[in-house]
Amino acid sequence: MRITCNNTYRVDEEILNETVFEKYGYSSPSAEREIICLAQTGNKAALKSYADLLFYRKIPCRNNYSKAFPMYCQSAGISFNGSEITCTGDGTPLSFYFIGYYLVNYKCESILKKCETIDEIENMTRQERLSCALDLALATLSAIRSPAAVNLIGRIIDEAPALAARLDEPATSEDCFDEAAEGGYVYACNNLAAKEADIIVRGAGDINEHVNSFIHYLTISADRYEPYAANRLGLFYMTGEVRSSSGDKVYLHDYINITFAKKYFKKATVYPDTNSAWAYFNLIKYFHKDYDTNIELLNEHMDCIKELNPAVYDIAMEL
Repeated sequence: MRITCNNTYRVDEEILNETVFEKYGYSSPSAEREIICLAQTGNKAALKSYADLLFYRKIPCRNNYSKAFPMYCQSAGISFNGSEITCTGDGTPLSFYFIGYYLVNYKCESILKKCETIDEIENMTRQERLSCALDLALATLSAIRSPAAVNLIGRIIDEAPALAARLDEPATSEDCFDEAAEGGYVYACNNLAAKEADIIVRGAGDINEHVNSFIHYLTISADRYEPYAANRLGLFYMTGEVRSSSGDKVYLHDYINITFAKKYFKKATVYPDTNSAWAYFNLIKYFHKDYDTNIELLNEHMDCIKELNPAVYDIAMEL
């Protein structure tokens, strides 16, 4: 199996930019409809964008993930025959990454944990999936420097260390996670921060060094408006809390900084998801004076909590 990229996809990217994005912008309904139309002509860059719309649920429909997968394959020039892959060479490299992401996470982790059945993946063993995903991630990196692909390689060799022998340069999973984090990939940052939190709570090693690393990784992610990291960092600066993956906690009061806490709680609401509900909750809980004379703001933030995470709303009602 040889997965290659001959860069001819760049012509399709230019067509996509000229006929869609330059005319309609990147996220307007008109742009999204034009992406679908262009994808139907076989334009590989448009197929990738159409798959993204489905994968990230920008298009509300059933079975989004199983509908997106063949589009990623088509945009990558990839076809499956059991565990064997055929590659035309004219595909988009980021689609290689997404197919690899499917193979690693399908029905076991992330948003694909409850994914619909995809026959091509079902027909592969776990080891075949990981091996194939590694080839796809490496092919991505041969064309573009993608922190997400680096992180995926880290996850693969973390689970199957023997596959590290296929890397051009020796690397551990930690090396990959570090590189992805420094490249700004927020999920690698969050994972590394969680590992540091586990060490801090256990009281192992140089605590100051691990706290600095904990702050470092969360800050990279939070400054890119990732809600989970921003809220965790806000809570750390508000109370000194560090929580391990098992739920155990320690409190490092020397690091409390109320100004920073408020800053990061607010950052957690800029690009909201369900974790942002906790940030709104923490703003109301710890900065209640801001709401005492501004009932309109309180109602607005309570409405946001209710929409983002109803379970948090029930807790917020008791404040």
